[in-house]
Amino acid sequence: MSEAMTGKILDGAFLDALETFDLYRHQLTNGHYSGARRSGSFGSSPEFADYRDYVPGDDLRRIDWNLAGRFDKYYIKRFIDEKQGKNRVYLDMSASMGQDAVKGFKALQLAAAMGYLSVSNMDCVQYRLLREEKCEDLCGSIIGRESFFNAVRRLEDVEYYGSLDFFSAIRDDPSPGFNDGVSSIISDFLTDSNWKGAIDYLINRHREVAIIQILSPEELEPSYSGAYSFFDAEFRKEKASHVDVNRDALIAYKKAVSCFLNDIRHFCASRAVSYMMARSDERIEEALLTKGCAEGLIQ
Repeated sequence: MSEAMTGKILDGAFLDALETFDLYRHQLTNGHYSGARRSGSFGSSPEFADYRDYVPGDDLRRIDWNLAGRFDKYYIKRFIDEKQGKNRVYLDMSASMGQDAVKGFKALQLAAAMGYLSVSNMDCVQYRLLREEKCEDLCGSIIGRESFFNAVRRLEDVEYYGSLDFFSAIRDDPSPGFNDGVSSIISDFLTDSNWKGAIDYLINRHREVAIIQILSPEELEPSYSGAYSFFDAEFRKEKASHVDVNRDALIAYKKAVSCFLNDIRHFCASRAVSYMMARSDERIEEALLTKGCAEGLIQ
């Protein structure tokens, strides 16, 4: 796979490694198109499922005539119905995601990787960019590798700015899907907005939900010391907070971060939502292939 095909975000070797993985699913898919995803219904794939009694109106071609001869009764063959999952990747486009260029780039890498896991397993994927109260569709439905590479080139041009109202932005999606695929959310979750309500909204639509939280080393373990003025990256016009960063302040901050991460993890566990926390200084292979498997995000 050439560098020209993969662009700046992902290299060919990593995409080759992704080929052997898939998104983890707790439930079967009820999509509308033929694909490689096993659904909860029965259809016309070549994989046999079981039998049921014949009822008038059934397709006579589905009768097992060997069983009819043995039991003097008609049985219909049922086969696994294979459907195409309709996945969504929601990407937080607020200013805090791009405050650290490495963090913003790693979020794009993760978004691209989640999309590739979809198309390489014959699913459809759509990218949704979340900002303020809006949900923007990046480039429509992506099916197949050629469409995916075009989408990656579009991802390379996106910009982080503004704030994010999680619940309103997710609700703004005109086509969030219903019981037909995985909704992946990539964000730092550094927000006071109702992100839990946004997740519950998707769950109530019987969507599989996967959360990837990305944070920089400075956000996890700041190395500041002395007097600083801090501004909210998403509301820079508001008054600054003046803080004397000392040992006690750092201890309190790290304790708050620990509580913050535990809250997200416990919430996701209570909803059977796949969750992974990635550091922006981790290699994409380590963040997704190793940690993602361990956390049940991919398989």
